[in-house]
Amino acid sequence: MGNRRLWIVAVTVLAAPFVAGAPAHAAGPPVARVNFQPAGSAVPAGYVADTGQAYDPARGSGWVAQGTQTPLDLTRNTRDRARAGIDPRLNTLIHLQYGDTGGSSGVATPGAWEYALPAGTYQVTVAVGDQPAYDSSHTVRVEGVTAIAGFVSTAAAEYRTATVTVPVSDGRLTVDAVGGTNTKLGYLEISPAALKVNFSDAATAPPSGYVRDSGEAYAGARGYGWVQPGTSTPLSLAGNGRNRNPAAAQPDVRLATFVHMQLPSGSTGVTTPGSWEVAVPPGAYTVTVAVGDAGTAVNSSHWLSIEDQNAVAAFVPTASVKHATVTRTVTVTDGRLTLSAAGGTNTKLDYADIASVAGAAAPAVRTSTPANGATGVPLTTSVVEDLVLPGGGVDQATLTSSTVTLTRVSDGAAVPAHVITSGGGDVVNLSPTSPLAANTAYRFTLTSGVRDVTGRAFQPYSIVFTTGDGGGTGGPAAFDKVAGVATGASFTTVVKGPDGRLYAGTLDGRIFRFPINADGTLGTATVITAVRDNAAALGLPGAPARTVIGMAFDPSGALWVTDNYEYVGPLDVPDWSGRIGRLSGTNLGTYTPMVVGLPRSVKDHETNSLAFGPDGALYASQGANNAMGAADSTWGNRPERLLSAAVLRLDTTRLGSAPLDVRTADGGGTYDPYASGAPLTIHATGVRNAYDLVWHRNGHLYAPTNGSAAGGNTPATPATLPASCARRGYTGPAVPGLTGVPAAETDYVFDVRPGRYYGHPNPLRCEWVLAGGNPTSGADPFEVAAYPAGTAPDPNFHLAGTYDAGLHASANGAIEYRGGALDGKLLVVRYSSGQDIETFDVAADGRLSNRTTGITGFTGFSQPLDVTEDTATGNLYVTELGASRITLLRPRA
Repeated sequence: MGNRRLWIVAVTVLAAPFVAGAPAHAAGPPVARVNFQPAGSAVPAGYVADTGQAYDPARGSGWVAQGTQTPLDLTRNTRDRARAGIDPRLNTLIHLQYGDTGGSSGVATPGAWEYALPAGTYQVTVAVGDQPAYDSSHTVRVEGVTAIAGFVSTAAAEYRTATVTVPVSDGRLTVDAVGGTNTKLGYLEISPAALKVNFSDAATAPPSGYVRDSGEAYAGARGYGWVQPGTSTPLSLAGNGRNRNPAAAQPDVRLATFVHMQLPSGSTGVTTPGSWEVAVPPGAYTVTVAVGDAGTAVNSSHWLSIEDQNAVAAFVPTASVKHATVTRTVTVTDGRLTLSAAGGTNTKLDYADIASVAGAAAPAVRTSTPANGATGVPLTTSVVEDLVLPGGGVDQATLTSSTVTLTRVSDGAAVPAHVITSGGGDVVNLSPTSPLAANTAYRFTLTSGVRDVTGRAFQPYSIVFTTGDGGGTGGPAAFDKVAGVATGASFTTVVKGPDGRLYAGTLDGRIFRFPINADGTLGTATVITAVRDNAAALGLPGAPARTVIGMAFDPSGALWVTDNYEYVGPLDVPDWSGRIGRLSGTNLGTYTPMVVGLPRSVKDHETNSLAFGPDGALYASQGANNAMGAADSTWGNRPERLLSAAVLRLDTTRLGSAPLDVRTADGGGTYDPYASGAPLTIHATGVRNAYDLVWHRNGHLYAPTNGSAAGGNTPATPATLPASCARRGYTGPAVPGLTGVPAAETDYVFDVRPGRYYGHPNPLRCEWVLAGGNPTSGADPFEVAAYPAGTAPDPNFHLAGTYDAGLHASANGAIEYRGGALDGKLLVVRYSSGQDIETFDVAADGRLSNRTTGITGFTGFSQPLDVTEDTATGNLYVTELGASRITLLRPRA
């Protein structure tokens, strides 16, 4: 994968007997279609024969000795199997490495095939395989790029084809079999990696370099054409083409002509709307399109989307501006690039230029929420982009008001917004600072100015969505916001102490203690540095900085905290570096480590919040080490540990005078959380990254939890279950491992029960099924569609206690509100999508319902992380990491 010339590879397995289907069309018309065969065999229609002749400059093609440009005659290496029912292109072949099998009826010198071409980029399709005996390991490289690697024929699959996109710079395209054994090449097709299409009437000749499309239905033999929108069903729009010249006197014939994609009812032509598609190998493409009419008609509202991106939105021509031309970079995953006019009225398509994107895989947007073309979008929406990250997370410093924007389509006015990524750097989030206008179209744009942490530019991306009417409210409660009652630090967590003062932890390990003024504002803080002082004294990695997230006071007034190695971007955070400590003494100036050796991800999943339960035990949230249970590169390839992705229970009465080292055997330690009398035990599992823990007055423990962005990996059940599975009686289900799961998880709120599983796999605990599995062919709660239908969830999965907190919400801080209109409700801070506070109704039996957003005063934050209540006044305090401040919310009377 490190080859700098590796661009796009698409592989298709062909079973025997092979029946010819539509070729995998490159972007442009074929330069050459070559069948490798004996001289006496019939040549397949549309192909030219290569009979193994040595390279001849006059002919511009032929064979050379592998690794050289020395002509080599391989005519003795051609064969015709003459089998019935086999595509004639595959019935014939040439041995590239005949001597590798020890035969004597061919040329033993390995050969390479070359074809003279101008410098440029080309798509090349190759086919290999043969009848029994299956004694070959077929490998084909094109310009050094591997197209087929080690393919061994079987009775079920005798042939394989593949398409690659490669640059040619030396005047010859070279195909060889380096790494293979007795590779046999059947046929080859070469096309330029670009297609230029002029949409017009049937009589107009296309400009130089263009092909004409006058509304013909999609045909596999041609590789492009018209289909019914949202389907692959061919649709003829013949008769919808126009040429406005000579009356228009448009010198650019591409703009003088067009095809109606949505011809109005009653017009001459086909009034059924159509989309246009072209077959291309999966990969990235730059597409330039033009819409409009060179004539006098101005009755169109042109909309055009390319794949999942919008190119043109609501373009209405005028007498002076008749056309709109736009370029987008898109990713094709299904083998067809699609142009859609959904949302438009009488959209007229002029031309399209399509070219594959050179270079290694770039970071890009995978999916968007809301999706392109979405309607009825809430006025308080955030725009969240799920990402493809081949080189690590987003560089937060590159997310600016110029690289990520939201604008009103009607006039291009910019919408003020906060632009952030998640703590793991795996999404881009744009949240407007105030509600959007109702029934209005907005364009979201991400430019190549956004970079990943290795400095690679993102593929540009753009969508358009339309808001709804804004009906509905957040309910009767309302709060007045006083921003910045404390500023100047990266506040992570906040709690009111038993002394009536407000305590706030920070990313770097300081704890601020604020007096609370009568009006709810905060006085001058005392800064407690005990955590940092202890880290420095012990020489901990990264000291003195330590991130404080969990804070909970015990009945004696001592403050228990979690502290972790501060994550600042590089994937170099040491494992086993989490701690739980106790601050006591004058001004809480003495830090005593109580638990050490807790696991840690390479990023910001760590030992999170603390909460004392009704049983007097201290409960802690321990984050996961990766995205979806199996190691992945975005999370530094760190596996789960026995104690990770769990809610832990600490019996403080069983702690001794020395710190409890809980490093488990998987990290070279000796701690066993299942041992009788163990002070730290596992309360519940599969809790991916719960920032906070809330014990409600109904006796239930709630944990807002971050789900994973797309692209993670899941573990596979081993053929033989480990002996440790007997501890929980696990016998199934058996599940396959998944790589690059294409869909993101939502965020959750869990009603955490002892011994139950909440969906994040951990093989060390015999947990392999992600979320709800995929139990039926229909829609299942919290399903993972990438699993085969019939994949049951883990037997301990607590579906009834799993609630949706919102896709990409990054559900973090939470409290039970006491008093007023929100009494008893669960408040959950959403750091990412929304950047707000949502509420849930809470039943006596633990059930959550009526998830509500948009409460007055609960929106428009900048990366809010945590919230706490001063129950004496009903005031709320919210930490805003993006603004380095604490904001006061006062309840309205």
